[in-house]
Amino acid sequence: MPKNVFSGLLGPDAFAPWIHAKDQMVALLHWLAPYSTVISLLIITGIVYCFVRIEQIVHATKYEDKPHGGGHGEKEHGSDAEVNPAEKKWERVQAHLNSANESDWRLGILEADVMLDEMVGHMGYHGDSLGEKLKGVEKSDFTTLDLAWEAHGVRNRIAHEGGAFILTEREAKRVATLYEDVFREFHYL
Repeated sequence: MPKNVFSGLLGPDAFAPWIHAKDQMVALLHWLAPYSTVISLLIITGIVYCFVRIEQIVHATKYEDKPHGGGHGEKEHGSDAEVNPAEKKWERVQAHLNSANESDWRLGILEADVMLDEMVGHMGYHGDSLGEKLKGVEKSDFTTLDLAWEAHGVRNRIAHEGGAFILTEREAKRVATLYEDVFREFHYL
């Protein structure tokens, strides 16, 4: 009796389904081999894209998470004594604008424009100039886009027309307010 039971279990036909499945798997692998490199490259490209996009989102939300006026977003890793670098730059802009000299007002606007360029770059917009970066911005993503363009236009006039462009103290402060409104939208200050 034991010989008949075990001979049926371990007989030549006992492994036939496994051998057939193995043959099918080998045939499938031979069919997939030419495509495996392309599939692997597509998967690797997808992974790299995800990492790049995550970095862009992290940088963009870095400024959106800051409370208004507090500038506490940069203090996550340090003490309360740390100050947002953008706030230090903005204080320098304000010092230029509070001067009695027109040349200081011009410098203040130029520095505010540099800050705007840095902020837009950190948000993930690319281009050789601030104008090119702003062209890539969707109006729905940047409600103060028109203010940014207006302020940048005055900066361009200062840079390109030089002394021929007359800048009054009132106009300088108005333009600085435009920059500030843009910075406040994204909690950059």
